[in-house]
Amino acid sequence: MGGPRAALSLQYAAALSGHKHQEEPAMLNRLSIFQKLFYFLLLMVGIFVIAFWSIYNLNVKDIQLEMSRNKMNDVRLMASQLSTQFEQVLMNTITLSQDSSIRDYPYILKFGDKYSRYEGKLSIIDKLAINAASTSWNNRVTLYYTDEQELVSSANSPSIAPLDLSASKVNEWTVRMDEGGGGYYSYIMKTHISELLIEVSVSLENLKKMMEPYNSGTPLLYDAGQSVFIRKESRFLEDAYPKIASEISGESGSFLFQDQGTEYLVHYMKCAMLDLYFLDFHPRSQFIRPISRNNQYFIYAVLIVVAGVIFYTLLLRRQVQKPVNVLRRAINRFDRGDLSSRVATLHAHEFRMLGNSFNRMAENTQRLIEQVLFYELEVKEAKLKQYQAQINPHFLFNCLNYIQSKASVKDHQAVTAMTLHLGSYCRYIQKIELIDSTLLEEITFVEHFLSIIQLRKREISFDIHIPEHMYGYRVPRMILQPLVENCIKHGIEPGMEQGVVTITAEETDNGLQIIVKDNGAGMTEGRLLAVRRHMNDFIHQDETLGTGIRNVNQRIRLYFGKSSGLAVESMPSGGTCYRIHIDNGEDNNAANSAG
Repeated sequence: MGGPRAALSLQYAAALSGHKHQEEPAMLNRLSIFQKLFYFLLLMVGIFVIAFWSIYNLNVKDIQLEMSRNKMNDVRLMASQLSTQFEQVLMNTITLSQDSSIRDYPYILKFGDKYSRYEGKLSIIDKLAINAASTSWNNRVTLYYTDEQELVSSANSPSIAPLDLSASKVNEWTVRMDEGGGGYYSYIMKTHISELLIEVSVSLENLKKMMEPYNSGTPLLYDAGQSVFIRKESRFLEDAYPKIASEISGESGSFLFQDQGTEYLVHYMKCAMLDLYFLDFHPRSQFIRPISRNNQYFIYAVLIVVAGVIFYTLLLRRQVQKPVNVLRRAINRFDRGDLSSRVATLHAHEFRMLGNSFNRMAENTQRLIEQVLFYELEVKEAKLKQYQAQINPHFLFNCLNYIQSKASVKDHQAVTAMTLHLGSYCRYIQKIELIDSTLLEEITFVEHFLSIIQLRKREISFDIHIPEHMYGYRVPRMILQPLVENCIKHGIEPGMEQGVVTITAEETDNGLQIIVKDNGAGMTEGRLLAVRRHMNDFIHQDETLGTGIRNVNQRIRLYFGKSSGLAVESMPSGGTCYRIHIDNGEDNNAANSAG
């Protein structure tokens, strides 16, 4: 019977698909004048917006290019000023190295008395102080007489460690940072006097103060030689600085940088005498402010046009499109299997006639399908009675084998327990004339079944908690035993640990819920999706998934209505949970009324 029915379904689907393909080209030619006008208006608005947006982008690029040139001139000026200051400090130091008192000081150290050495050192310190004051930058000059191990500095109390030439760069500006963010630039000069080294140190505070009057943008200083930022900005996150450094290359350039949702245009230029870069950050949004007012006017105009189009669309939708959509949604719901789909009363006379015709057709179709479902329900109940009339031979053989083995060792208590539970189990399934039973009777039957399993397999236990006031609920017979059997067979037995089957029940706002779960192996996500699809199939398609939980779900829905049913939840190694939801608010089943 399944073969011909499936063939008919395929033929019907193929015919429907061919019919749809024939109708699709004709749909384009059946557009109403209102729809064509609406699409034309949308097209014109779209072309207008695209044209303006293109012009707007060209203006932004021109403005950005001009401002970028101005910015680069400002950056070039600051980089030039920095280079000039460093050059002036270095030239003063070169001039200082030619001073006779500095060149003659080693001779005084070797052959002069204590007073002459003291007087020579004071003379040098005075000249170093004059040299440090000759520029706008505060700097410190230190003389190292390596042969005499003598140090003379312009600082009053210099905290200068002995010079380590192996770790210091000569004739090159080098930045030295401390943990607090301070530091200084150092330049060590070798003179023609082999035993004399001159170190000039410029505090980084000089550079930072030089940046304070700069208001064209946000200035930063970056030393590429040591890969450090000398001047940072508090508004930037700390992890933004490595990204900035990676964008710097060459003598000068620009790039876009984004931080905390703000996009910046960055210009940079390298100073002439050292690996120091001056960077200027400027928000990109400020580049397009000169045309923002025109943009606002345009946006207002577009909004007015769009509002008019929307108003016209709503008017058109109320008169034509809305009734069509109502009919289409009702047909789609009916096509997806919602046989209760109906069309509400429509205002337009023509669409009201179409809606009434569809409602009559849907009612006739639903009546025919319900008759078929009632017939299938009777067939399933007959199969259930046949199933109740016979005991699984393998299950019965295991029980009898257990009784024989326990009797052979004279375990009368185990034999008695097995015999009582098996007798109660058989007595329940032999009542083939009954379609339903109370929840208490169903739970008692399942308890006998689990007790039989527990006698044979001690590693399996069960826990049942049902409130006494729920004992009187009537449910279809044999809806819990297949779920319990699934918990044992597919959940607990594949594992090696102790297994527990738990059965609970609770009342909900509109009915009750029965929960059967285990702590077994569970199911993968793919297997769970396949089981859920199989539960809701009208035709049994996957033989590997069996029919137990599918039959339980369909019997519950046929007995209590489509809002009731079975739900499955599971995860690997997390057990499986079956939830039976019974909705008493719906008309209690067509099965009873048909029966």
